[in-house]
Amino acid sequence: MTSGWRAFAASVLAVALASMVSGCSPKTAMDFGPTGEITTPPKDKLSREILREFDGREFMLGRNDRVAEVRMAGWAPGRKILIPFWLGVNPLFPMLLRPTLGNVYVMSESVMVRPLGNDRYLIRAGSKLFKEDTVFEARHTRYTGTGKMLPTVVRFVGTAVITVPKDAPATGTVTEKVPVLREVSLPMHSDAQPPGYAKFEVEKAASAPG
Repeated sequence: MTSGWRAFAASVLAVALASMVSGCSPKTAMDFGPTGEITTPPKDKLSREILREFDGREFMLGRNDRVAEVRMAGWAPGRKILIPFWLGVNPLFPMLLRPTLGNVYVMSESVMVRPLGNDRYLIRAGSKLFKEDTVFEARHTRYTGTGKMLPTVVRFVGTAVITVPKDAPATGTVTEKVPVLREVSLPMHSDAQPPGYAKFEVEKAASAPG
């Protein structure tokens, strides 16, 4: 192990220990920024191309569990685009994985909780072990049930303050600030509806701005 790597490992361990001592959990460590949403296009060319090419379309997802390898069915063999997973794959250090406003991500391991109205849904999105309450803005789909969600290309467009019912058996409501993910693609291509996944219908309405 090189001295540089040892120094990096020590700094990461120090952050983790400090978080544990202060009572900071992965959930409280994550800050998605001020309330509000953006409608302006991404600054980088690749993200603008993803918004255009994946808009309202199915896609194929590779087996890489560190970064999403996505491609369209009609693309030439070997052609693919690498997109980060929403909240990454490491649930222990979410402070190192804060998403960037306006960027494009692949939302995987998400769970549909309930509709909020106006084509918005409360979902829990993140990695296998670390998920955050999130507002999902549907542009192409209408979900008709709860359960796991197929991976979907989304754009992080801001945050919102919402008041929602607590999960049963708890009663009452909870008010929280959550990230807002705007749907870009249709859910990942699947030959059949996997058991336990939320059912959805494809909407024919015109797309909203990116």
